[in-house]
Amino acid sequence: MTKKSRIKATLAAGLLGLLVLPSLASADEATARKLINSLGCKGCHTIEGSGGSIGPNLDKVGSQMAPEAIKQQLLNPKANNPNSIMPSQAHLSADDINALVEFLSNLK
Repeated sequence: MTKKSRIKATLAAGLLGLLVLPSLASADEATARKLINSLGCKGCHTIEGSGGSIGPNLDKVGSQMAPEAIKQQLLNPKANNPNSIMPSQAHLSADDINALVEFLSNLK
């Protein structure tokens, strides 16, 4: 393979990656939205302007908490507040947790 053809192949792979990346992000967002609905998060939390008020409003959680802190809150809500009534989401897959963390981190 010539240097020119290697460069073309690399550019083509990069462009393909740019085309696939938004669909992966959309899939993660769709997964997060589905989880938020199926887990009943809006029963206690306001998310994107709708939901309950028992728990904190999450509309700007991404500007208030680092992604790792959001993840820890999902996995062990009683760590920061022993009286929290939020259920742990530790039963979810790592992919589902990551989708939720990414979605919530982008709420700013």
